[in-house]
Amino acid sequence: MHHMPASTSSRTSPLLVLHTHPPTPTHTHTHTYTYTYKLTSLCHCPPFHPFCFLLATYRMLTRSLLCRTSLQSRRRWEQRIVSVLSENKEEGVDAVAKRFQRVYKERRYTPVEEAFPPLAAAAAAPGLSSSAAKASVESVQQPANPLVLRVAFLGPQNAGKTSLVNSMALSNVGAVSNRYGSTKDWTKAVATVHDTQLLLLDTPGIVPRDTQRVRRKFASGTAKAYDALFVSDLVVLALPVGVGFVEKEHKVVATEVVRRAAGRELPVVVAMTMMDKVQTPRHRELYFAMRTDLESLGLPTAATHEVSVKGGSGLVELKDCLCQYAKPGAWEHYRREATDLNPPQRVAELLRQTFMELLPHEIPHCMRHRVLGWTRKESGTTEVVVEVFFDRPAYMFTFYGKLEAICLRAQQVTERELAPQRFRFVFQAFIAPGGLSNS
Repeated sequence: MHHMPASTSSRTSPLLVLHTHPPTPTHTHTHTYTYTYKLTSLCHCPPFHPFCFLLATYRMLTRSLLCRTSLQSRRRWEQRIVSVLSENKEEGVDAVAKRFQRVYKERRYTPVEEAFPPLAAAAAAPGLSSSAAKASVESVQQPANPLVLRVAFLGPQNAGKTSLVNSMALSNVGAVSNRYGSTKDWTKAVATVHDTQLLLLDTPGIVPRDTQRVRRKFASGTAKAYDALFVSDLVVLALPVGVGFVEKEHKVVATEVVRRAAGRELPVVVAMTMMDKVQTPRHRELYFAMRTDLESLGLPTAATHEVSVKGGSGLVELKDCLCQYAKPGAWEHYRREATDLNPPQRVAELLRQTFMELLPHEIPHCMRHRVLGWTRKESGTTEVVVEVFFDRPAYMFTFYGKLEAICLRAQQVTERELAPQRFRFVFQAFIAPGGLSNS
């Protein structure tokens, strides 16, 4: 048996351990030693050992190479995405240019004034509108004892006033949305019950003017809502049950509406909306607390009704209550009419509802639109040309990004409400550098 000399084992590095195996005799006078080197743990390495430095450098270079490879791959994908987007943008720009050429230079459409001559006559001679209204009233077939009642729906924002008016008129007259400020102006709906015709006036939501910002933003809508008291015979105060009457601003709105109505000797009927949300015991407890708050204010109201547009409960009772206040007078609309809006105005209102549903953030409140053309094709489709104005370029780009979904949704809504007509929409967007007015 042969062994390694002691001097050899003492010179062995701490990183390398020398293992020997017995010699394998291959020749008579020759002995071969087989040496096996084994790496030990790096934690036993002395500081700044050359092999540790090489291993750490190798790891750093490998990691840097992998990061560079992944970064280059990501940049290639980003360049590809940018190229695709630029191609789509060029196609969109070409489509916009073609629409502009077709609408404004070649004028291949029928203006709304030509499609609806009464609109042109009203615009040319506003003073003749009263005589035209009298002629239209005379043409309406009157019952034996006609009764008429003009009702103004007032209340805070998102109180369900427009949904209530639409349900009573059995038609989608005004734009409905979960966002605040969906109603910008008066919207007139008509509901006929036997010999009584109810003229329902939907108004913008009332916002208490606490701060200068609120006064500047909502003063116009609040003023229009209070102006409806001058042309009404009765006021329906809509108060939402779902958000709770305990809010201070709702108390302020209710008190102010009742005070102004009492000044004109108008009866006030309270409509508790969104009753379908009162399901659990907790919701019923909040509702009874809300009724207690309402009674504690001591408001001189004529009646209180609980209504639910989603479930349809309380609508018939509310109509019967309103009919009791009707006065003798000539009907202004036919029995089956649901609104005094002409088709372009109804389409504009339905488009605003579509914008509220599909466009994000505050874009629907920072844009204006109008129906420019109304062309009836030989195929039976009505082509509607719509101008849209924005105060920021980013809003216009977002609008064009959702243009396909907007066109599809607008076609569905208009064909459902104005059946059996079929519609095709052509939108042309512009930027108004000086800002947009509320008119």
